[in-house]
Amino acid sequence: MKATAIALENARLKASWDCFSAGHLAVYLAAGAEDQRINACSILTRALLIDTLWPRRFDALIEEELRFGVVMTWLFEQVRAGASRMALLDELHGGRRGARVPAVVRQAAAWLRTDACPLPDYVTDALLFRTADRPEEVLFEPALNTFAQRWSAQLAGLQAAPLTVLEIACGSGNEYLALRDFGLAAHLTYAGFDISWKNIENARCAHPGVNFFEASVLNSGLPDNACDVVFLHDLLGHLSPEALERALQEIMRIARKEAWLHCFNAADIPRHQIRPVGLYHRNRLSIAQLAASLSQTGAAVEAIPIPALLRRKFHFVQPYSASAVTFIARKTASASRRRQRRRNARSL
Repeated sequence: MKATAIALENARLKASWDCFSAGHLAVYLAAGAEDQRINACSILTRALLIDTLWPRRFDALIEEELRFGVVMTWLFEQVRAGASRMALLDELHGGRRGARVPAVVRQAAAWLRTDACPLPDYVTDALLFRTADRPEEVLFEPALNTFAQRWSAQLAGLQAAPLTVLEIACGSGNEYLALRDFGLAAHLTYAGFDISWKNIENARCAHPGVNFFEASVLNSGLPDNACDVVFLHDLLGHLSPEALERALQEIMRIARKEAWLHCFNAADIPRHQIRPVGLYHRNRLSIAQLAASLSQTGAAVEAIPIPALLRRKFHFVQPYSASAVTFIARKTASASRRRQRRRNARSL
């Protein structure tokens, strides 16, 4: 991809975000089903970080948080659509088997009310209580914080090997806010970059002292192997085909160990479906094509369709996650050697 094409793509991406107010960007993609506390891909990012720091130690709690995300997302969508909180509670507590309530929600609600359950009854709390000064509140805020409190208590005082983490397209720092509130940020050396200066200003104001900076996924300016882990949420589908290939190469160049790429709209189709919208793209990505592009960088690639993951664990997929796919790309020693040979060749 030529420098002029990179500059044009960057200009389009900047314009697509900078047209919004800083206030809008501060809360964009951080509410409802996109709330980092209940969003399946955000939960998976934290799960991958926790499992990297303390392998296999918290498998059971990770699964419970995924269940929490499914249950709370379903409740949120029902209440937002106009369902009565009291009617939902009556159906759950009364044990009536209506078609409206999925089995995973019904089973979770019953388990949470038993003495054996170590968790607070977040289902009842979410529906029964309201915060007096938050008329816009859909679900009770303390209930949404159930696992933030749980993880903070679990991780407090633990030690782990140092882990450097870079978030690409970090927005206004909403994913970092979750890492902080869940007690994870204290165990990481975190940095985040975004192409929008408004997002970076928001992030710096919200999280003073954290390394947020302006950069592009197409030409970050970072050195090779700059950090152990790179992750991003919902960026790749907004790039042109040429920029997508360039971004994948840049991501794997920066990552020393792994990259975790969450895609909101991907499917088992043979080729990417490219959908330009004004200056922007809203593409439907091909799982196979994206995995092949990552493999060409020398990475070992695992694709995790979120619907299949949730269906296997809970026999239910909420509509919001129906097209979400996470790609885990692991750096291989041979890829690093190939890059070193290329650098050596260029220096001759």
